[in-house]
Amino acid sequence: MGDLPATESRRIHPVDIQPMTAKTVDTLDNPFSRFGIKHLSATSMLQFRNDSALGIVYLVLGIREAGSPAMHRGTAVDEAIGSLLTQSIEPDLNQLKRMAAKKYRSLIESDPEHFNARYVEQELRVLLRCLDVCFPLMCSWEKPSAYQQEIFLQIDGIEVPVRGFIDLLYPSEVRELKSTVKPKREITQDHAFQVSTYAMAIQQETGEWPEACVDYITPDSLQSYALDNVEAEAREVVETAFKIRTLLAAAKDKSALRKLVQPDFSRWIWKYRPRSKQVAMEFFIRGV
Repeated sequence: MGDLPATESRRIHPVDIQPMTAKTVDTLDNPFSRFGIKHLSATSMLQFRNDSALGIVYLVLGIREAGSPAMHRGTAVDEAIGSLLTQSIEPDLNQLKRMAAKKYRSLIESDPEHFNARYVEQELRVLLRCLDVCFPLMCSWEKPSAYQQEIFLQIDGIEVPVRGFIDLLYPSEVRELKSTVKPKREITQDHAFQVSTYAMAIQQETGEWPEACVDYITPDSLQSYALDNVEAEAREVVETAFKIRTLLAAAKDKSALRKLVQPDFSRWIWKYRPRSKQVAMEFFIRGV
């Protein structure tokens, strides 16, 4: 799109994505239903891909981590950009910053967690600086077809849909907004997985693969990257969904599922997930 930023590319070897079917699919026995799973998401599949035990904690046990000022800052930045690109009135940076700060304060106040005051103010400063940087650059962007567009991706052989929300949907692009303190040299693996999930949903709906982009908004820069071959990343999404199904299908209940997974709590993935780690230790080790 002419008014959107030129994007750098994350090189991925081309892989032809073909419709996938599961040889072991038993239409009379839905393993997702057996464990109360109504849908998958990019987030739930990423939890599983990073650690199958973490995926079980998220999908089957329904555990979510507590919020944080950094997370709330990201939400406020996202919504501010959505407002900037979809509003019909003349953009005003100061008004946008006031709106974003109000949203951030509201999220902090409504969060049951108690946060260190210095941490809260630090993230507020990051939020405002991010808007200072991205505002003059994004003012020239075209209005998206939709902001926070909900998607339902159907994968052949997977009984539940994959649900999600696209930050910015354009006629030939999906764009994911990420607010971060440190610049990125390329799209991270997790973000590539996420945005390719959304691109696959649009391809399923329109028959055409959109460009999949991630915009990193930092206090110092706006970095925009595009996946070179979104189909390759999309294949990982399909494969992850089938790995989840295979594991669930092998267990008749939670007790049997517990025996199929051996969590490794020394891995970095558990360091920033104290609530998930505590529940996982009780479930997998103590059998609670």
